[in-house]
Amino acid sequence: MAEPISRRGFLKAAILSPLIPSLLTACRRADDKRVVNFFNWSNYIGGDTLPEFTKRTGIDVRYDLFADEDEMFTKLRAGARGYDLIVVGDYLIPRFRSLNLIEPVPERTLKNLGNLAPRFRRPSYDPEETTVPYLWGTTGIAYNKKKLKKPPTSWWDLWDENYKDRISMLDNVRDCISVAMQLLKIEPTTRDPEDFQKIRALLVKQKPLVKQYSSASYLNSLVAGEIDLAMTWSGDLFQTARENPDLDYVIPKEGTYMWVDCLAIMRGARHRADTLRLIDYLLEPSVAADIANSVRYATPNLAASPEVDKVLLNDPRVYPTPAVMKRLQLHHVLDSEQNEMWSQAWADVKVA
Repeated sequence: MAEPISRRGFLKAAILSPLIPSLLTACRRADDKRVVNFFNWSNYIGGDTLPEFTKRTGIDVRYDLFADEDEMFTKLRAGARGYDLIVVGDYLIPRFRSLNLIEPVPERTLKNLGNLAPRFRRPSYDPEETTVPYLWGTTGIAYNKKKLKKPPTSWWDLWDENYKDRISMLDNVRDCISVAMQLLKIEPTTRDPEDFQKIRALLVKQKPLVKQYSSASYLNSLVAGEIDLAMTWSGDLFQTARENPDLDYVIPKEGTYMWVDCLAIMRGARHRADTLRLIDYLLEPSVAADIANSVRYATPNLAASPEVDKVLLNDPRVYPTPAVMKRLQLHHVLDSEQNEMWSQAWADVKVA
C-alpha cells in the first residue's frame, strides 16, 4: 500500500508527486480526454486510490490540494472554477448550497451509496443528501506521553499557564470558537453580542500561552518537542503516531465535536458523469477501507468495516465508545448572520 498524501507534506506533495499534478498545471493541457478535477485536503486519500481508479477506468484525476478550509471556501466563493469534485466539511455545506456553489449528487446513479452507515444518511447538516460522506473524525488534544507526567483531560488544559509557549491551537474559526463556547457553556446558536465578548475574552486570555495557530505544521512541532499540547484532528495525530509512538490523543471530558467531511459536485462541473463514477468508486468497501487505513480517520462506510485495519477499528480514539459518542456533537448549522459573528470574533482574537 502506498503512503497516503500527507497534509503535513502539503507543499512537497503538491510540487513533487508525479501522481497528483496540480490542477493549475494540468489545465494547460488540451482537455481532450476523460478527467475529473478533484479539490481535497492534502492529507486525505490513499497513495494508490487515484492511480488505481485511472488504471481501472482510463479516467485521469487532476488532484489539487488545500491546507485550510477557509482558504478553500474563499477561493471557491471568489469564483475559482474548473473543479468537478471537492471535499467539504459538514458545517460548510449549507453555505455552499445557499451560494449555489454545489449541486445535488443524484442518489439513483450511485450503486454503492447504500454502503454508508444509516447514521450518515440524511444528516441534519444535509437532510436532502446534496453530498456524500467521505471520512469523519473528532477534534481533541495531542500530547507526548514521555514529556507529560499525566495526560491532559480537559480543554482547560490548553489554558494552563504551566504550558506557556508550549501550546498549539488549530487555525480554524469553528474549532476554536466551539471550544470556547463549550467551556463557557454558551449555546452555539447564540446571537448575543455579550456572549461573543466573553468568547473573545477567553481566547485572548489564552493567546500569550499559545506558541502557534496552525492547521498544517503543528504536528512537526510536537514531534520536534517544540510544543507539549496541540489541539488536533484525530486522524492527523494517528498518522504521525505511526512513526512517533510516544504521541497520544484524548477527547476532553467536556466532550468535543464530531465532524464529517463530504464529497460534493461543483455547480457546472464539466465532467459530471466521470465525477459520479469516481464518487461511486470511493464508496466501494475495499476502496473506503484502504483510504481509512491510510489516513487513520474513521470511514462512514459500514460495508467497509470487515476490511478496515482491526487495530484502527477497535481503537476508541478513532471509533469512540457509545459512552463517548454521547458526548460528541455535530457543528450546528449557522445562518449568514451567525457565521459573520463567529468570523468577526475569530478575526478579533487573531489581531489582539
